[in-house]
Amino acid sequence: MSRVLIIDDDKHLLTALPTVFTQSPCVITVDTASSAEQALRLIEVTEYDTIVSDFSMPGLNGIEFLKECKAVRPDIPIILLTGYGTIELEKKAFVEGAYAVIQKPVDPHEFLAVVTRAIIRRELRQTRVTERSTTPMGELLAMENQRLSSRLREVDERLRRQIEDADKDKSN
Repeated sequence: MSRVLIIDDDKHLLTALPTVFTQSPCVITVDTASSAEQALRLIEVTEYDTIVSDFSMPGLNGIEFLKECKAVRPDIPIILLTGYGTIELEKKAFVEGAYAVIQKPVDPHEFLAVVTRAIIRRELRQTRVTERSTTPMGELLAMENQRLSSRLREVDERLRRQIEDADKDKSN
């Protein structure tokens, strides 16, 4: 079973996109988040096979989210959705490590195909890592995963402080 996280501040898309996976021959569990900050907290406690994120959201935008996510979970393919697609945006997304960029309105068949390919790519990479896990390289990868967990805690703490500061500013 595969697990996908979809992030978008549009509640209609958060409802509609998961239904696309009912057409998949694979069992795909979908979690949703309405903000990048909420998604980063989910990533801390849940292992995802791929992540789909809107580009334009309050708080962290898609590129900023991509950078944060890649810092803590570099192995997860991230797909960006955008209604404001430009060549510059796509270039920046790919430079920062995006797996794909999909234009809105989202074509369900394209969406399913891209997400499925991302899941398969991650599974293939994990298989290679598992095969190497008994080698010295495998031990180094395990140490790197521990380092990533501490980085994720740092990112979460920084985001919590920013949210608390924003809440304080609103109340003043």
